[in-house]
Amino acid sequence: MRYATILGAAVFASVAVVATPTYVHSQSTGDKVEQKAQQTWQKTKDVTRGAKSEVSDSWLTAKTKIALYADERVKGRQVGVETVKGVVTLRGKVDSDEAKTTAASLAERIEGVKSVRNDLQVVAPEDRKAVDVSDKDITSQVQDRLSKDPRLTKVDVRTDGGVVSLTGHVPGIGASAHASEIAREVPSVRSVKNELIYDGARRNGNASRSRSAGGVMATQQALKEKGFDPGPIDGVMGLKTVSALKDYQKSENLAMTGRMDRATTAKLTAKAK
Repeated sequence: MRYATILGAAVFASVAVVATPTYVHSQSTGDKVEQKAQQTWQKTKDVTRGAKSEVSDSWLTAKTKIALYADERVKGRQVGVETVKGVVTLRGKVDSDEAKTTAASLAERIEGVKSVRNDLQVVAPEDRKAVDVSDKDITSQVQDRLSKDPRLTKVDVRTDGGVVSLTGHVPGIGASAHASEIAREVPSVRSVKNELIYDGARRNGNASRSRSAGGVMATQQALKEKGFDPGPIDGVMGLKTVSALKDYQKSENLAMTGRMDRATTAKLTAKAK
């Protein structure tokens, strides 16, 4: 009897020892499943966040158009809306100053809009037909003249009340300035809004673009520190930056090239130390 009791205890102990790893293994598997689920959830969250970021501009454009169509003071079909990185641009012709102000106010109220560029032109209803014909003719003439320069084949043209807007891509600052010059020479053009993007660096790859943008930002910062306004520190060699650079070159008795040539780089870098 005593032997049977001892034997039974030994068997029970053996079963307990053998069963323990099974429990630990089961618990470990559960942890792994939970961890995998959390990783999957996080990936889904990241993808969702990325998708939301990608569609945000189109969403803001749609919401702005809806708001414009809903307000009786603004004729939504007369207003073109474009959104880039949260900045809404309004273009077109409206009947009054009130309509122009209202359109901007409606866009500014849209959640997520960072700022609004109001390029709307006020044209009285009785003058609309004549102005529309004139704008169409101006756009046609500007496009025709731009097409003769191979550097300007990617430029889009829009005219509202005699104000020409240029968008698209050009190789560099020289081509951009030439596009503005061509548009301004067309009869009846009141002014030219140049919003062209320089894409020369893009052809050299992302690394080259990053280095180029970084160099321009360094130049802009150095100019700003010396009292020359280059505009926003954005890595874009725009008209404002070129003008500031020329002013700096003039103050230092350097050739006014508007470029970061060797002499200008040496001088600006030395003075920034």
